[in-house]
Amino acid sequence: MKASEFSPQVGAQGVASWVVGPEHLADALGNDGVMVLATPMLLDLMEIAADRALSSALPKDWVTLGTLADFKHLKLTPLGFQVTARATVTAVDRQKIRFQIEVHDDLDLIGEGWHERFCLPKEDFLAMVQAKRAARPTSEK
Repeated sequence: MKASEFSPQVGAQGVASWVVGPEHLADALGNDGVMVLATPMLLDLMEIAADRALSSALPKDWVTLGTLADFKHLKLTPLGFQVTARATVTAVDRQKIRFQIEVHDDLDLIGEGWHERFCLPKEDFLAMVQAKRAARPTSEK
């Protein structure tokens, strides 16, 4: 599929959720003793929801890459609570997609913001990775 054939729709939604486990806690990311959902994990859940909003429009041989995020972590979420992110496509600019995202736990709105992803064929992405690897200077000892 060519970029001109890729056409996600404004209004498309994706949802992602999990139960907050030990691996999602700030404590697990180096903030010792802080036993609540870590902010980077909140962003991870937001990105997963955004990616899912594109699932029906994304060819199987394409990938999405997060390029920009602006969000607020509003309230704490303890271990064992369920968290759910809902991402809605708000703008499509060729292969750049913008989302509005809200995240709720069992009781509250805990996060909100917007996020952008860029979509491209996996083959093109892998070529970019290889080109960057090839451009890195080798260490001389």
